[in-house]
Amino acid sequence: MSRSPDVKEDPVECPLCMEPLEIDDINFFPCTCGYQICRFCWHRIRTDENGLCPACRKPYPEDPAVYKPLSQEELQRIKNEKKQKQNERKQKISENRKHLASVRVVQKNLVFVVGLSQRLADPEVLKRPEYFGKFGKIHKVVINNSTSYAGSSASAYVTYIRSEDALRAIQCVNNVVVDGRTLKASLGTTKYCSYFLKNMQCPKPDCMYLHELGDEAASFTKEEMQAGKHQEYEQKLLQELYKLNPNFLQLSTGSVDKNKNKVTPLQRYDTPIDKPSDSLSIGNGDNSQQISNSDTPSPPPGFHPHQFIQSQCTVPF
Repeated sequence: MSRSPDVKEDPVECPLCMEPLEIDDINFFPCTCGYQICRFCWHRIRTDENGLCPACRKPYPEDPAVYKPLSQEELQRIKNEKKQKQNERKQKISENRKHLASVRVVQKNLVFVVGLSQRLADPEVLKRPEYFGKFGKIHKVVINNSTSYAGSSASAYVTYIRSEDALRAIQCVNNVVVDGRTLKASLGTTKYCSYFLKNMQCPKPDCMYLHELGDEAASFTKEEMQAGKHQEYEQKLLQELYKLNPNFLQLSTGSVDKNKNKVTPLQRYDTPIDKPSDSLSIGNGDNSQQISNSDTPSPPPGFHPHQFIQSQCTVPF
């Protein structure tokens, strides 16, 4: 950590306290060997310890070997150079992040659904256990009533705590007809915050955009999304989850029996705990459809997992 007093470098850390050297310590070299420490540590060694240089073990003299306080002009020059370097660093980071403006990152726990009727276009409604709350714990729901999909229908972003719950919701809701509208569901994407792209602090505490680099495997340009690459990524996640747990659509994570201190058998998402049922109603009013609640069998050889999952899924609408 030693350096010659004639070498002009950026301030470094004191090798003893590991604190950045103050501007006034830049030209402070208490020992003739050239080992530089801050004035605080130098004073502590001389007054409270053995008074020896940590590098060469020679006693420190009464006055530092080399110490030339900086003039006001030098101080101002150093501050200006430091500010200029910070601005250049920020500009370089911003240049390196420019391409991210057209990148969208798939969020594994975010469901984007379009085609919702006005009856369902309410965050509290969608959070209910009979709707999207059925598939897992929801963190947030955002409704967009200005979508042009399927006439006057609305869209929603449903953020789950767990990513597997988001995939479960997508597989059970996608292509289901509710209130005369076909729902379309997929993993949602988000973009980078404009402040992050400029390497600036975002002033919005509830900003929904990204403020750090996302997973490269989940990042896609607009051209890649038009080519369906993000959908291929979603199918890959689904297949990986299916391999780990072929019954992930039908089962919850289980619950703890406080009396026996054991994990009870997993409860079906589509079966009430207090009153099991053999079917589930889809739709609203008289136009409801019944779907059977049967246990999930193993898929036949050669049968695509995605097709099998959709055929076995029960939906709450």
